[in-house]
Order: sequence, then C-alpha cells, then structure tokens
Amino acid sequence: MKSLQFACLFAGLAILCACSKEPLEEYLPPENATLAQIPAFRDSFFVMTHRVDSANMLRLINAYRSKGCNCGGEYMPPAPPLTWNIRLEKASWLHSKEMNDSVYMSHIGRNGSTGGDRLHKMGYHWKSYAENIALGILTEKTVVDGWMGSKTHCLAMMNPLLKETGVARYKNFWTQEIALSY
Repeated sequence: MKSLQFACLFAGLAILCACSKEPLEEYLPPENATLAQIPAFRDSFFVMTHRVDSANMLRLINAYRSKGCNCGGEYMPPAPPLTWNIRLEKASWLHSKEMNDSVYMSHIGRNGSTGGDRLHKMGYHWKSYAENIALGILTEKTVVDGWMGSKTHCLAMMNPLLKETGVARYKNFWTQEIALSY
C-alpha cells in the first residue's frame, strides 16, 4: 500500500513539475522512506492532512488582537491583524506531525531543532518568532481560547511586532508559528 501511495504522490509531483521550466531530476526514494525523508516533499511540496480552517483561525486570533486583552495580569493593547503564511503553516504541520509520531510534546524537536530552525528550513527568513503548541481534541476556537488563557501563549499572539502566522494540527497535536520576516 505504501509503495502505491508513493507512486501516486510521485505521479502527482511529475505532473506539477511538467509545467516547470526547470530541468527535471529523477529521484527514487528509499523503499521504506517516510514523506519527511524525501527531499522533494520535505523541502517544498508535501500533503498536509488534518488542516485547520485558516480563515477561521485568523478571524479568531485577530478578534483578540483587535480588542487588546489581559495576558495573565499584563494588559496588551490592540495589535495589527496577522496574515496567514503557508511557510509558517508547513513548519507548524511538520512539528505537530513529529510530536505525534514520536509521542512527545515540546518546543524542541527530537533532533534539537527550535521553532526558528523549523522556520528557516521552510525558507522563512525571520527577524523574530514565537511558537505555541497544544495537545487535545480541540477546535480552532478552543485552541485559540486555550492559548489566550495562558500568559506566555497570549503574549506571543498579542505581540504587535509579529505580523504573520501559520497554525497546523496533526491528529491532536497543534502548533502555531507567529513571526516577522526580514
């Protein structure tokens, strides 16, 4: 079954690349490779499952930012709205998937990577970033409300210097990257 999935994925990639002006290189993955181990998928294109409703996430987050709020006793004035960034979403999804697959929950990846490392790997050149994580059978609303109920998560989401976000979940693991690029 896995080889059939890889064959279908590579057929789809070949169709996408066929329209490119770049020369094509054939790459055959190791027989038991996961998507994260295949450079073409790890570095540029991969299928994100369990996607969040990005429009709803932005609406929920920006509703808090537009009003200002109390983050654990510290008042945060209104902040400009965040915009969605697919590179931040991809970094979030990969971290959520890794936490699920490796059965752990931390801002530090199994290989010692930080959120900044994950953003850089996705081609996002950041000046500043913050990362929120959560675990549970949650909706977009419950995860945002939960983060806003935690001082450190709230301060990250209300930081007026951060301009973009991407949120992703893999099964019950959620990650949010919030950043400012160069």
